[in-house]
Amino acid sequence: MKQIVERAYAKINLHLDVVGRLENGFHLVNNVMQTLSLCDDVILTETEEEGIRITCNLPEVPCDERNLGYRAAALFFESVGAIKGIHIHIEKRIPMAAGMAGGSADGAAVLRGLNRMRRESLTEEELCALGARLGADVPFCIVGGTAYADGLGESLHDFPPMPPCYVVCACEGEGVSTPWAYGLLDTRYENFANPSPHPMEALRAACERGDTSAVGSAMYNIFEEPVLASRPVAAEVLRLLRASNPQGAMMSGSGPSVFALFDKKEEAERGAALLGSHGFRAYLCTPVDRVEE
Repeated sequence: MKQIVERAYAKINLHLDVVGRLENGFHLVNNVMQTLSLCDDVILTETEEEGIRITCNLPEVPCDERNLGYRAAALFFESVGAIKGIHIHIEKRIPMAAGMAGGSADGAAVLRGLNRMRRESLTEEELCALGARLGADVPFCIVGGTAYADGLGESLHDFPPMPPCYVVCACEGEGVSTPWAYGLLDTRYENFANPSPHPMEALRAACERGDTSAVGSAMYNIFEEPVLASRPVAAEVLRLLRASNPQGAMMSGSGPSVFALFDKKEEAERGAALLGSHGFRAYLCTPVDRVEE
């Protein structure tokens, strides 16, 4: 039986701002995302038995239609034609409900893997269009690297690559529901009518110069203050990361994951060790330029 292994990479947000809300309740965003080396392994195996079967190393991960990998396979088969049967095993490393796009990365990996099985029957653009039907982060997770997204978050644009560095990530405390986090913003802002005080020009210029310190100074996340106000454990992890003298540190996505940037590996290791000494698990990662097979 044919088998393909795809890496499902985590992401962080270097810039995340909400700039409007539509009448249907959806939000308009300005979002700069970066792929990290932290990843799940998604193993796809053709089977004689028809249908889609999901397994995972973590028992708390749903292995039915609630799983984005399952929905990705069903959507691919509906669009391209079914492989007789597929077994998808997800070896999870990305923290769940963390704001690091773990579920979206798994769905993207399933789409890429099935497309490879079908000898690249869909172009990358067509694959991303399918992914957008699963979630706003899925097209980015298909492509990876550094990208700017606007609109509802699924429209991707080129952005200068993040400079080489080391990233320490951690996810501690209660998970965060993205709709809940957006609800916090809705209570603070009246239709997001005022222009954002956090433009992306400084971040773009810092990436173009390859200046990690300037990238850290230019990062912004509109969710950080309201979300961490009710997530004291995650707030403490971020405080510890900032105490380790990084080039910059911030919450990712709608949280509760936080991350810090370091120029040198030994500095990042000290930051990770500081979290470990307080009983928090840290992940030492590097930026990934683009998703590779």
